[in-house]
Amino acid sequence: MNDGTRAALALARRLEERALNASSVFQSIVYDGWLIGYRPGPTKRLRCVNAFYASNLPLAEKVAFCTAFYASVGLPAIFRQLPFSKPAGLDRWLDRNGWIRFEPTLVLQSSLAEAPQPKTVADAVSIVDVLAWQTLVAQLLDVDRESLARLMERAASYPLPHAGAIIREEGEVVACGLLKLEGDHAGLFALHTAPAWRGRGLGRAVVAALLAEARRRGAATAYLQVTANNAPARALYRHFGFSTSHEYWYRARAGEQH
Repeated sequence: MNDGTRAALALARRLEERALNASSVFQSIVYDGWLIGYRPGPTKRLRCVNAFYASNLPLAEKVAFCTAFYASVGLPAIFRQLPFSKPAGLDRWLDRNGWIRFEPTLVLQSSLAEAPQPKTVADAVSIVDVLAWQTLVAQLLDVDRESLARLMERAASYPLPHAGAIIREEGEVVACGLLKLEGDHAGLFALHTAPAWRGRGLGRAVVAALLAEARRRGAATAYLQVTANNAPARALYRHFGFSTSHEYWYRARAGEQH
């Protein structure tokens, strides 16, 4: 591996660390260089094995430990595979032993100094405090009352700068997004438009507003994640100068890819 590849992998890992930090309370244990996340919910990267750092124990022993751990907390055992996952042969080992690859995802980034900037940001977009945002978008994101209480608690204790964006139409929130900042990097999360309102430029307006807010707060680089087969979203993000930093995917046993 040459120096350029090492540097690129180090930058990718740091970007992934920022994304995990942006998740607020990331419930995990550390096991021989692996972060074993176990926060229940739809976000798989927070309830999977993130093999970020150097590994020393025998691979079969480690996988067996993770499998037993997830069984004990009532979650499927899932491994997230990244270009810097340790050890380097982890993905091949999982493949040989029947762990099925699924949901390839791209991590995109954009230089905010070079990204195209709309002359104006849609007046319909409101930048709001995240505590207020959580309540306003609960229906749009299909968040139940119990989950909303947990999200509000996490938002209240989140130690880094963050902000939400919403668009209201006909008295309802129909599009939203979330901005999380760490140093000069800005992560975009929870980008969503109600199905009935898609194709009208609302998603583009939300992204533009969040990037403008990120610039206002001194960010130099923006990043986000998108499933590889989501062509409309990828086209939208290209408009703002986003390109692929790296790819990741998941592996799980048959029947547990959820």
